Amino acid sequence: MLPGVDSAAAQDATVDDPAVLALIRKARELRESPQSLAAFAAYRADAEGHVYFYLDRDEGGAPIPMRVDQVAVDLYQNAAGQRRQVIRALRKRELLPIEDFHYYIDRLTAVQNGFGDRIAIGEGRDVRDVPHPLGSDGEETYHYLVTDSIRLSVLGLPAPIRVYEVEVRPRREDRPGMLGSVFVDVDSGALVRMTFSFTPSSYVDPRTDRVTVRLEHRLWEGGLLLPYRQVVEVRREIPELDLPVGSVIRATLDVVDFEFNPELDPGFFSAPALVTRPPYNTADSAEFRGGLMDRMAEEGLSPVSAADIEAEARRAARAHLVSGLPKVRVYADRVSSVLRANRAEGVHFGLGASYSPREAVKLDALPGYGAGSGELTARVRGRWMVGEAATATVTIHWHQLRDAGPFAGASGAVNTVSALFRNHDYTDPWFATGVGVGLDRAIGRAASIRVGAVREEMSAVGSPIGFGSPEPGRAVRPVDEGAWAAVSGGVVRRWEGLGAWGAEAGVTGTAGRWNGGGVAKLMARIEGNVARSDLSRRATFTLDVGAAWGELPNQLHFLLGGRGTLPGHPYRAYGGRRFALARGEASMALLSGWLSARLVAGAGAVGATPASLADAWQVGGTGGLLGYAGLGLGAVHDVVRIDGVWGMPGAGFELVFSVGSMLRPYL
Repeated sequence: MLPGVDSAAAQDATVDDPAVLALIRKARELRESPQSLAAFAAYRADAEGHVYFYLDRDEGGAPIPMRVDQVAVDLYQNAAGQRRQVIRALRKRELLPIEDFHYYIDRLTAVQNGFGDRIAIGEGRDVRDVPHPLGSDGEETYHYLVTDSIRLSVLGLPAPIRVYEVEVRPRREDRPGMLGSVFVDVDSGALVRMTFSFTPSSYVDPRTDRVTVRLEHRLWEGGLLLPYRQVVEVRREIPELDLPVGSVIRATLDVVDFEFNPELDPGFFSAPALVTRPPYNTADSAEFRGGLMDRMAEEGLSPVSAADIEAEARRAARAHLVSGLPKVRVYADRVSSVLRANRAEGVHFGLGASYSPREAVKLDALPGYGAGSGELTARVRGRWMVGEAATATVTIHWHQLRDAGPFAGASGAVNTVSALFRNHDYTDPWFATGVGVGLDRAIGRAASIRVGAVREEMSAVGSPIGFGSPEPGRAVRPVDEGAWAAVSGGVVRRWEGLGAWGAEAGVTGTAGRWNGGGVAKLMARIEGNVARSDLSRRATFTLDVGAAWGELPNQLHFLLGGRGTLPGHPYRAYGGRRFALARGEASMALLSGWLSARLVAGAGAVGATPASLADAWQVGGTGGLLGYAGLGLGAVHDVVRIDGVWGMPGAGFELVFSVGSMLRPYL
C-alpha cells in the first residue's frame, strides 16, 4: 500500500458536519447490515504476538522488563461471519523474580471484527461497556471531526482507496467513552484503523492509569480489509501513592499468511469460539515464526534499544491522555527520598503529595526532615507539556542535599546501608537552596535536547553525624559557599542496529557565574551496548570526558577514584578541571536468570588541579592513566552485583557491592 495525503477534506471539515455524520452512518450500517454478511471473506490466518510486562518510569528513563510471553494463534472466519480462534502455542520467560500469573485471554487473542457495539478490554476488568463510535449509540455518545484524508494505492486495484481519519471525542467525559481516531474507507464505510484511549469513568480497575489501543486492518486480495496488527497497552499504578514507576502490560499481535476459502470440517464453527490456552512452554519452538526475545529492542525493552529516548517519547505521549488515577496522591520520587542516612542529615525522612489538575500538568511537593541535622528540606515542582514533544519544568528547592562528582559512588539506598552499618558515607555533601527551570524536547525517535537554568545558594554541612561504628567515618570536605547561577544545554543522539547493538552520544555545556567571575564546563559521553537477543551475554562500554574553565567552587570539580569511577584506588583522591574515564563490563549467564559471571575493566585520568582544591580537599591529579580490572558475579538478571576489583598499577583490591543501573533511579 502506498499512502498519499489529501488534506482538503480536513481543512473544510467542522465538528459533526453532515459529511462526517454520513460517513459514520455508512460505517455503522456496514457493520450492522445482514446483507453485508455475504461480503465476509472465509479465511484461516496465522497470528503471532508478544506480551511484555515491565516497569515504566514516570519521568522517562529505561524501562525494566520483568516478563515476556509469546503466543501463536490460528484465526478462522467463514462467509457467514462466524469466527473462531485456537491458541496453538504459548511460552514465557521471567526476567525478574515475580509472582506467576495468567493474562486475561484477550491479551493473547485477536480482535477480528473491530470490536462489537460495546468495547471491553481485559475481559471487562480493565474497561467495560464503552460505546463503539461506529456502533448504534455512537452519535449519541461522541462528536466527530475529519482531521485528515489519505489515499492508499493498492496493487491490483484500478483506483486508490480514500480513507478519512475521523477524530472521536465524547460528548461527556464523565461517562464511559473513547478518545482517539477511527480511519474509515470513504467509499465502502469499512474500518481501516482505530487508535484510542478512554475517559476515566471507563476504567473498572482503580489501579488503571491509562489504556491505549491501536487496531490496524490491511488490504488483502480483492480489496478485503482484514486484521493486520493490534497493540493494547495497560498501565497501572498504586492509586493512593504517586511513586515514580508504573507497571505496563503491552500486548502485541501480528496477523500474517491468510489462506482464503480453506477446507474445514462441517461442524468446525459449532465448537467453542475460543479454544482454551495450552500449557506454557510445552509446544515445539517450530510453532513460532520468531524468537521469544527477538522484538525486545524494537519495543524499546532491550539494553541495546534507544530505551531512554523511547521511554521519554512514551511518557510525553501518555501525558496528553486522561488518567484514571486520582488527581491528588501521596508522593515520593525514590526510596531514598522517603528514608536515607548520611553524614550531613543523619537519618532523613520525607514524604509529599502530588496534584494533576488535568492531563499534561503535574505539581508535586516533597518536604522532609533530617533528624541528625535538625533541618527541614523541601522541593516544589511543576511539570507540563509544551506542544507534542516537549516538557517544561520549574523547581523551587530548599536545603536540598547535593553531592560532588560528577559520578555517584553509590545509589541512595546502598549509601544508606553503608552509612548505617559501616559508618561509611560515599557522598561529599553540601546543601542548595534556589530555583531551576528546564525544557526537554524529543527530536524524532533518536535524539533529544535539554536546556535549563538554575540560581541557588550553596551552603556547607555542619558537624558530621556518625552512626555508632567504632570505625571513623570519612571527613566532611569543606565546600565553597555562595551564590551560583548557570545556564546549560545538551543534546543526546542514539543509534541501534537490528536488535544486536546500540550506541548513544551526548554532550552538555554549562555557563555559570561564581564569585564574580565566569565559569564554563563541557562534558561528553559515548556509550555502546551489545547483547544477544536472549540476553544471555551482554557488554557495555562508556567513555566520559570533561573540561572546565574559570574559578569553580571546589565541589563542582571532577573527582575520580574508588567505587563509581576507578575501584581499587583511593576513594575520590583525585580531582581537577580535566578528566577522561573509560569503563566496560561484560556478563555471561551461568544459570539463566539467576546467576551470571561478570568482567569489569576501565581506566581514567584527571588533571589541571587548582591549588585551592588540592589544599582544601587533599586531592591531586592522577599523574597519568590509572586503571582497574576485576571479576564478579551478578544475581537475579544482574540486578545485584558483587565484583572483586584490582587497581592498576600497583593499587589495592576492592570488593564492590552494587545494583544494576536500571534500578538505581528508583533507589
